[in-house]
Amino acid sequence: MAYEFVASRLNSDAYSVLRAVEMDIGSGWRINLDNTSSVYQQPMSGHYFQVAVDGKWFYSRSLWDGQIPSTGGNDIGQENISLVEQNSKPTLVYSNKFMKQGREIQVILAEDISRIDESLSQLGWLLAGLGTVGLMVLLALQIFIIRRGLCSLVDVKKDILRLKSGDVRQLSSTNTAEIEPLVTEINYLVQNMELRLQRSRNAVGNLAHAAKTPLTVIDRHVDVLLEEGIEQGQGIQEQSTRLREMIERELTRARIAGAALPGQRIYIGEELEKLTRTLKAIYREKALVFKLDISAKSYFPGERDDLVELMGNLLDNASKWAESEIRIKAHMDDHCLELVVEDDGPGIPSDARERLLNRGERLDESTTGHGLGMSIITEIVRQYQGKLMLDSSQRLGGLQVQVILPRRVDLELPD
Repeated sequence: MAYEFVASRLNSDAYSVLRAVEMDIGSGWRINLDNTSSVYQQPMSGHYFQVAVDGKWFYSRSLWDGQIPSTGGNDIGQENISLVEQNSKPTLVYSNKFMKQGREIQVILAEDISRIDESLSQLGWLLAGLGTVGLMVLLALQIFIIRRGLCSLVDVKKDILRLKSGDVRQLSSTNTAEIEPLVTEINYLVQNMELRLQRSRNAVGNLAHAAKTPLTVIDRHVDVLLEEGIEQGQGIQEQSTRLREMIERELTRARIAGAALPGQRIYIGEELEKLTRTLKAIYREKALVFKLDISAKSYFPGERDDLVELMGNLLDNASKWAESEIRIKAHMDDHCLELVVEDDGPGIPSDARERLLNRGERLDESTTGHGLGMSIITEIVRQYQGKLMLDSSQRLGGLQVQVILPRRVDLELPD
């Protein structure tokens, strides 16, 4: 584009130079340099011309003692434009032939385009620099936008962790339109999970009530049979008792919620104090002493009902076998919750401990009572992806039950 502009200007200058070519009657053909542009008057100005008429050459003052490199002949009216080197500089040469006063006149003009190349090069560098700056600005803007969006995600992540730990009941709203629908859906999911769990527990409670009514009727009929001395009544009573225990065990297992729903945090110390007060009243004749070692930050990573079910069974069995003292320890670190229950009772032989962990066994096998047994305890521990270990208490001499539950548990939704 720049070269085309120079060629157009050289074409215009060619006609100006042609007009400066004059025929003098006394001396013949000559060039009136006063009629040419001043740029052709300054030596080495970068603008040159030379004219040939009747075999005679005329040169601009700017050429000094040089010549424009030949670019070959051309016909009259036929322009010839080429790029050559003049004084080691790129030069655009324009050549054309004209007829004037019956004579053929060749006009050759040249222009140093090195400064144009330099300007184009500088313009290229300038555009490259501006492009680089623009790209950096766009990149910085993009990074800012991404970081702003990620900051909102970081806030959401923190809220989710607080929701998981029970510090909040739902996620806070954000100022980011793209993320707000996600927050809304998570809050809806939490509410839906709570409703599903509540419906499941209500259904289990209704089933328990419905199942106990016919069993009570059966028990009354069995009592009548036994009063009348009918021997079959004893067998029916045994099967009825077994059926009642099975139903109670399975219903209790169904009530186990598993992992805590988001937004819930059950502190162990408060619940254990309630349980120990109840057990002291139940086993008043033993005058049991409960010693609690509960760290302040210890909380149960699940539902309150599950904690009461787990610790209630463990403490009830410990109370039945203990002589006078029961120790309870609860400690939580960054990874898990450790629960330890020890008593000063007779303990359990090592070969019998494995049997107690089998399905259907219970700690109070030979003691009267309505404990749900080790199957419920092991089921709760399994639901919470934990570990259950039985050992001898080094301090009290009786049984030591250790339960380890992970601090974070994958939630299992009820069907």
